[in-house]
Amino acid sequence: MGQQHSRRSLPPAEEVEEAPYELRSIRAPRMTGWFFKFAVEVMDSPLAGPLWDFNFRKSGIPQAVRELDMPEPATFQPIWPLPAALDKEEVSVEGKPVAERLTIAAQGIPGFKADMRGRQEGRQLERRWTISDFAQAYTSRTTTPSDVADRVVRFVEESERAKPPMRFLISFDPKDLRRQAAESTQRYKQGRPLSVLDGVPYAVIDGIDALPYPTTAGTSFLHKKRRVTGDAPCIAELRAAGALLIGKANLHEIGVGMTGLNTVHGTTRNPYNTAAYTGGSSSGAAAAVSAGLCAVALGIDGGGSVRVPSALCGVVGLRPTVGRTSTANCPENAFSIMSFGAHTASMADAALVHAVISNAGRQGAAARPAPTAVPAQLFDDSPAAAELVMPLKGRRVGVYWRLFEDAQPEVVAACRHALGLLEEHGCEVVPVCVPELEQVRVAQILTISSELAQAYKWASADPALKRQLNRETRFSLMAAARFSATDYLQAQKIRTRIMTHYRRLFFQQGIDFVATPTTGTTAPLIDPQALTDGESDLTLTGELMRFTISANMAGIPALSIPVGQSPSGLPIGLQLMGRPWCEASLLYAGSVLESAVRPLIKMPAVSYDLLSGRPS
Repeated sequence: MGQQHSRRSLPPAEEVEEAPYELRSIRAPRMTGWFFKFAVEVMDSPLAGPLWDFNFRKSGIPQAVRELDMPEPATFQPIWPLPAALDKEEVSVEGKPVAERLTIAAQGIPGFKADMRGRQEGRQLERRWTISDFAQAYTSRTTTPSDVADRVVRFVEESERAKPPMRFLISFDPKDLRRQAAESTQRYKQGRPLSVLDGVPYAVIDGIDALPYPTTAGTSFLHKKRRVTGDAPCIAELRAAGALLIGKANLHEIGVGMTGLNTVHGTTRNPYNTAAYTGGSSSGAAAAVSAGLCAVALGIDGGGSVRVPSALCGVVGLRPTVGRTSTANCPENAFSIMSFGAHTASMADAALVHAVISNAGRQGAAARPAPTAVPAQLFDDSPAAAELVMPLKGRRVGVYWRLFEDAQPEVVAACRHALGLLEEHGCEVVPVCVPELEQVRVAQILTISSELAQAYKWASADPALKRQLNRETRFSLMAAARFSATDYLQAQKIRTRIMTHYRRLFFQQGIDFVATPTTGTTAPLIDPQALTDGESDLTLTGELMRFTISANMAGIPALSIPVGQSPSGLPIGLQLMGRPWCEASLLYAGSVLESAVRPLIKMPAVSYDLLSGRPS
């Protein structure tokens, strides 16, 4: 007889307003080198069942949800009711052509024009160029999209020759980039740019289809099996706006890890410290924006994969409500928790990109998203608007202090300071409790790994392809194959419960935002051996995604805002989670905080100036 485990019955989630804080570090050894290779081979053997059972029991996965009895039904996709009306601070851009959507969004950005004081002759670049800067430079004929494209080509080549190579991109076609730029340059000469995004360079994670590039999802073989036949809807909208696609950004292989490690295409380096990880899975996308190689990059967020690298690379990262963005024309993936999001240089840019890609391809969807809205006005910190001293008055920020303080001291300190700034601008900080976070964490692992394992079952079943996978990816897919249908169903019951907890916070307790650090740690250093041999560090993975997973399971929007640096110069991000479909409110609050922390934000060691052509 096997060992019998006690089961625990949970009361209905509506009755659970307070609970002990149970979120803990994942208990698993870090593995790399020959030992990791040996462990993967052993665990992939037909006789490894007892070893998997032992490791699951030791780590607490999936027992944290397997042994629960819950009265709730399973929720397989977190579909939220549509809001009855727009907030007074929002304006709808739904159903309008892309250029008109961008024009409306730009009207809400104070002083939408370039501030060319960002760099002076003989001085380092002091901030990242934004969409506004590119638009103004082109209309004033200070430079052209073709000039910018030539600089992108030069800087990509320089970044690949660097020691170590930065590895921002997996695929890069200078000829196609220059073709796009020549067409944009001609439109500006004729005085007929398609939109304020015309000629603005952007990258896209190599898990989203964008012609003329193949989609590898960070593997060595996916593009050989799956042919790209068209743009994903979000790419089609950016193309219609005239934006310049510079290439496909690097990522953690099939998005199954959080560091950005990729042994197939090379690992993207953090522009703030090239010996450190960028975070993942959208590693190249966040790093490219951080370094100024492009103004915008699209990523995929299934467990924090936009927000985590944004925080570690010091840029803005917005993950919208589940169902806000179409996942058509991308490899089958973790469909129930995945959203396409954007890494940007500023909150204004995040609002502009949100206006473009939000609801793209969602026409006729069975579960229609809420109409796309943008902030009617982002925060204006100009002297003329100085009388607006309490721009967030009436807003309530919920903080679960036991969770908030479960991070490195320098992360907690920076995020506490950011909270204080929100209070200075009118926010009321309210102590709250978000119960059952340990169960939510395990449910998220079960959900994303099970959905990825199903999507890539064909690769795992092929011995030759399986051995081409990074050992970490292979190990994760092997573990996921051990989860049962019952485990998956249990995880979806936990989803129902976390949605109930956030529904109570937002709609019963009147909380507007829930604040946490974005990550539990700053960018970790890279073990050189891991670059070739792979690495499994579940404890580190847990530190990186401790604060991001509940938004994915609940399907709510979340925003990572750079709020400073650690004593060693590594970026730190604060996360704000908002009510479903209320991305515009998040962006407005983010713009207030962005203005307040601006003096604390430093440029990275590796940066590129696309408007004058000078590298750092």
